[in-house]
Amino acid sequence: MKNVLVLSGTASAINFINSFAGDPEVRLHITDANPYCPGLYAAGIVAHQLPRARDTGRYRAALDELIARCAIDVLIPTSDYDIEGVMHYFRDGWAPKVILFRPAFDAFHTLSDKARLMARMTERMPAVVPLTCRDDEAVGLGMPVVVKPIGESGGKGVTIVQRRDDLAPAVRRVRELFADRFVIQQFIPGRTYVATLIYDQVGKLVIGVGMRSHRTFFTWGGGGCAGEMVDEPDMVRLTDEVVQACGGWCGPINFEWRRHAETGAWYLMEANCRLNGYSYLTTMNGVPLPRIVLALLTGDPLPPVSAPSERTRNFTLGFRETLIGDWIQPATT
Repeated sequence: MKNVLVLSGTASAINFINSFAGDPEVRLHITDANPYCPGLYAAGIVAHQLPRARDTGRYRAALDELIARCAIDVLIPTSDYDIEGVMHYFRDGWAPKVILFRPAFDAFHTLSDKARLMARMTERMPAVVPLTCRDDEAVGLGMPVVVKPIGESGGKGVTIVQRRDDLAPAVRRVRELFADRFVIQQFIPGRTYVATLIYDQVGKLVIGVGMRSHRTFFTWGGGGCAGEMVDEPDMVRLTDEVVQACGGWCGPINFEWRRHAETGAWYLMEANCRLNGYSYLTTMNGVPLPRIVLALLTGDPLPPVSAPSERTRNFTLGFRETLIGDWIQPATT
């Protein structure tokens, strides 16, 4: 039996929980900083409450203690904060005795930051980049524009500005929350798409799949709440080109794109260095991304994958209660 530790119990972690909870060959450990995270109360998992990943010293100590105490074999971070913490630990010389993907820090540094990503792609692949600037350059953009922080995901902190008179108040609001870590971007009308790719330990693309949102929590994108898998090889190809232009990758990664409603052109919105939040849609359609991730880490054979023509199940995201007996207790370090 393999002890597999998944950092975070929400979003893409749900795919890992639904794929491995109860698997007799996997003891699935799930962590979260929030004691009320639903993923901590899923059947068939071992739950652990850790400090917030942003509390770097306490988090690293608690993570090291958990890895040793539970004899963890495989480590898979699934939230942006966990991935950021792990990548910075790598840079500082962290060498846990577990199997996990170890991407280059420079690639992560570019891919995880919207401003750096857009700057790199403006140099390498300008056709896929919406016009992007800072507030003192925004007079050159037509309306509407998008004001968004450069280090958040899921639409957090984003504002669509329709009138020029509303731009300055929107910039003030984002500055209050994120200081200078924001950009102003051309608004791209159209649908939100997600390309999710998995690379092996040497940076070779193993699989790429596309998804399309029918509805998102915000009009411009962010978290998807209804959608379907799509066969869009051009989007996957473009995504791989973006990854290579940023220095390559290993492990799972996803990119949000907008397809222009009038021209059909692809525009890059952001990258997230993990599976996307509703990636369980892929497993429902015979593309078990968590099992591919685990097989690449352990050296086991890759699982079978369905053909695009067989991927007909869609998704809607709802909210439901999880019946529990008692609350998860915090870790001690």
